[in-house]
Amino acid sequence: MNISSRIMAAAAAVILSAAAYGCSGKASSSAPSSSETTTASSSDEAVTTTDIKTSTDSSSTTTAVTTTSGKADGTATTTTTSAEKPTEKATEPTKAESKKGFSSSFEAAKAYYNAYLTNNADAVYDMFCQEEIEAYHAYIGTTDLLDGKNPQVVFKRSAVIDAIKQSMGNIRRIMAEKSDVPPEKWTTSLAEDNLRPNGENELKDFNKTLSTEFTAGSDCGLVYYKDGNDEHNFVGNGCAFVELDGRWYLSYSSVMRSELITYMDKLFQ
Repeated sequence: MNISSRIMAAAAAVILSAAAYGCSGKASSSAPSSSETTTASSSDEAVTTTDIKTSTDSSSTTTAVTTTSGKADGTATTTTTSAEKPTEKATEPTKAESKKGFSSSFEAAKAYYNAYLTNNADAVYDMFCQEEIEAYHAYIGTTDLLDGKNPQVVFKRSAVIDAIKQSMGNIRRIMAEKSDVPPEKWTTSLAEDNLRPNGENELKDFNKTLSTEFTAGSDCGLVYYKDGNDEHNFVGNGCAFVELDGRWYLSYSSVMRSELITYMDKLFQ
């Protein structure tokens, strides 16, 4: 058993999704015609929100005002005064704007599959919750699966993004095998009823294993990639989501176990 398989087995305790769905190179049955579709979008949905820097310059602008008045003898007096124009106060980012995450698991799922359709690996990584990333690394670090290597080094951002890119490349390879339709023109069968809330015990076990405090979890059922011809439909990559402080994130542990770890074997050679 190679090391990625060993990690997948060990990480089964920290996967929210009851079934680790993964993409397949074989054609699968057509998606139901009543399913809603998610199309590729050139603009990323709120995967992550960038911090806004505002000016704290408190200086004001002085404007010269000239007033001319006349006297009874016909002479004129000119007086110049200064008027201060206060600098407009910079707008502070709202609490919602400064947070990562999404308002619901469905919004997070739409952003996830849109990132795959638009080949945006960084957007997928930015959907993860930092608390879960650190908890997963700590959990793996308690095992002997990494042969003494530092989990933070093995699973560094660049390595995980590379795995995401390989996963996206695999999806694109399947698309190319099935039709000439460009990846950006494909859609998915994602619909709200694809998302299944996790049971209380599932979430409790997940939090206990990772020593986390997520308030809810949701996994995603089978999602098909579609190009308009039902014969070309195929099952895509799986995903699951966790909630913290009212915001939803892509579950790092679940996606790592079900999708990404298979692309990281070279890290352990």
